[in-house]
Amino acid sequence: MKIKNALIKGFMAAVMGAFLMVPAMSSVSAENAAAPAGQTAATEANGDNVVQVSLPYKYTSTRFGYTIMCPTTPNVVPASFFDEEAKGDVLIFEGDINDIKKAWVVLINAYEDADIPANAGTASDAERKAILDKFSDKYILVNTRVVEVAENTFGIYGYTPKELKVDAKGDGNLETIKAESQMVKTYMPGEFGGHFMISLIDNPEITMPGVATYNAALTTFKQWPTSEYQQFLELSKLPKKKKN
Repeated sequence: MKIKNALIKGFMAAVMGAFLMVPAMSSVSAENAAAPAGQTAATEANGDNVVQVSLPYKYTSTRFGYTIMCPTTPNVVPASFFDEEAKGDVLIFEGDINDIKKAWVVLINAYEDADIPANAGTASDAERKAILDKFSDKYILVNTRVVEVAENTFGIYGYTPKELKVDAKGDGNLETIKAESQMVKTYMPGEFGGHFMISLIDNPEITMPGVATYNAALTTFKQWPTSEYQQFLELSKLPKKKKN
């Protein structure tokens, strides 16, 4: 997968062919998901199947202030290599920078504070639907749901769409464009105010093991404060637009 071809609104990738419906979060605990080398954790996926997940390697980003357990040692490439405005890392597990097969994309400051309200996990069905509809429209996602990524910490999980309707010619007529690949994305708050997005790249098709491993890894993600990250947050604050 060539990431440059999939950039829409900062790594807003569009789509592939196979579409697996798996649980938003794996049933494995963070402790089991972070089991040492040689141990595995059973993760339920797609209802009846069980996938063995092993996450023996802890990746630590000293620049962006987070850790996440990984299935293997990743080749880490700055997200700015693909998009100069992107802040974060691309953790490549298979393939290279020109043709990524399996990877996770971790971006910081990926959404606005109001996009995921503090009460997202306890909101009524009607309120939750409104939150998800607004979020899906803004970030171009389908099948979104609110998920508990840590105890009493809630994020939004969804897929990039298989097809997009766009005004390609600028004449007001919408055309249907099929994307060449699909991603799974999770937007989640960090423990110290971070607004992270973690995406799964799994090519040529999204696979059950790929999603199960990604889901389990989400439960191990932790933010920790770094001076560089805080400096980035200060520099990235934009002046509010004046109301007309």
